[in-house]
Amino acid sequence: MPKRLLVLCALLCPIGTRAEKPAPDGDYVPPRRYQQIAPAPETPAVLRLIMKPIARGMWLRLPIIDTDPNRGITGGFMPIWVIKAKDGERIEQIHAPSITYNDHFKWIPTYRYYYYPASDSALVTRASIGKYEHEVLGQYEDGSWLDIGRGLDIFTRLQWNVDSGQRFFGTGPAAPKSAETNYKQDYIEARLLVGTPIFRDSNWRAKAGTDYMTSQVSNGPVPGLPGFETLHAEARSPGHMQTQEMRLVAEYDTRDHPVTSSRGRFLQAYAQYAVDDVASSYDYERYGLDGRLFLPFPGREDLTVSALQAKFEQVYGSAPFWMLPRIGGKYNLRAYGDGRYIDRGMTAVNFEQRFTVWKSPLAGVVTEFEVAPFTGFGTVFHAPEKLEARYLRPVVGMATRAVARPQVVGSVDFGVGQEGLAVFMDINYSF
Repeated sequence: MPKRLLVLCALLCPIGTRAEKPAPDGDYVPPRRYQQIAPAPETPAVLRLIMKPIARGMWLRLPIIDTDPNRGITGGFMPIWVIKAKDGERIEQIHAPSITYNDHFKWIPTYRYYYYPASDSALVTRASIGKYEHEVLGQYEDGSWLDIGRGLDIFTRLQWNVDSGQRFFGTGPAAPKSAETNYKQDYIEARLLVGTPIFRDSNWRAKAGTDYMTSQVSNGPVPGLPGFETLHAEARSPGHMQTQEMRLVAEYDTRDHPVTSSRGRFLQAYAQYAVDDVASSYDYERYGLDGRLFLPFPGREDLTVSALQAKFEQVYGSAPFWMLPRIGGKYNLRAYGDGRYIDRGMTAVNFEQRFTVWKSPLAGVVTEFEVAPFTGFGTVFHAPEKLEARYLRPVVGMATRAVARPQVVGSVDFGVGQEGLAVFMDINYSF
């Protein structure tokens, strides 16, 4: 289903659209601190045209323009109802229905509901139905689960999704553009992850959980491309195939907030195991590292922040291609379509410099608008010793961000790489 639907919403207001596949870590930790910035005296005229303040929030009337590299152009309309918390300092609820049209996937009506009971918790529900695509999603994350004084956090998600916009080029760092195919993935996923501090009042946390998925891949509906099952017969699934990954995580986190991050450090090391005949059709292991650093410029903390991210992941065993590490897309290399390169291992490094260019109260909630030039590189490989520098894929570009602290951020990223320009939109992914 379409993941980056709303350009104007991400640019102009502190809410956004659906995020079909959450950031790879998907984990939520309690916020430690955040800053409110003094509001500007007046809301710009363009915002007054699309929004109408109400007693506890605002109405927005927004057009949809999506240019996802894998899906093509999507257009539509989204009326949004934003409800503030009773204290008036943060967003508490968002209702966001939409109707969209795409030449490949036709009409898709969608309803989204976001509920933020506290600054460190969020409930997301979403449902859509179309000719080729359907989805039902429920997701809840809480950084102070049960409020029992032990610092427990939880992330849970249940999703049924029929996504017809996926692309596959084969595996390996040199997979050619000429091998491009479109496939449909029909899957049900259930995920649970629970964490606790390793020591009292420590920034180190230990987490454990499971991720179960039953998935089937088949030919997609996009015309003009070779049939997936014909060109990549070795990668097709004979029916719904199961995977269940048991996950162990060690995490260090000093960020002021995991979504609207402006300072601090994050390091996550994880190991995941799927065992054949134990709720899984495959037997494999996954190991990974994810590091992020946010540094405000001394004396200009409110104006500019340097953000650095580095990732590494390696899989051993018989994992299906849709569970292999990949580069491309919003979350690791913003100049290539999602899943452009796939193999048993991946690495990516990204840097961006965020500049706050304007800040204003929108219906009583302070919103910051940022521009962020970025650069990076990444590649995939069969094993670390087979990583070749000639296959490092570069990216340069510019991101625009709208941030409503403590927990809402919308972004639009324009990235240029070896295959031209790619545009990505998303909500509530820090970096």
